Amino acid sequence: MTEYIRVTIATPEAHTADANQLARVLGYGPDDDKTFGAPDYEDGDGNVYCVASGLVKPAFVEDAFVEDLPEPEWGADMEAASRAQAKVVIGGPAQPDKIVAIIGDDVQAALAELELTRIPNPEI
Repeated sequence: MTEYIRVTIATPEAHTADANQLARVLGYGPDDDKTFGAPDYEDGDGNVYCVASGLVKPAFVEDAFVEDLPEPEWGADMEAASRAQAKVVIGGPAQPDKIVAIIGDDVQAALAELELTRIPNPEI
């Protein structure tokens, strides 16, 4: 039985395309490049972030920091993935120039650590 860990990741809107390419490299298939969608959270300074949370293999944390990212068999924009990888940090509040990952089962606790709040949807 494979064990998984939950990772909640906040990427600044400006880095979404690169973060999606890193997700494509580290993920399970070509559709992982749709991990981050429209920005749905913001910090206290008004910076907006795309947030995704999901179950991944424990090796995800180590794989996110390997020196030479291996290109997946389904392909990826490796330059974009490398740019995103250089911005990844584990833990702490969201930062407009970093992609911050929180490891833990409690998504609400992760959002609190990221210091992010949901952007209200005016259409609701």
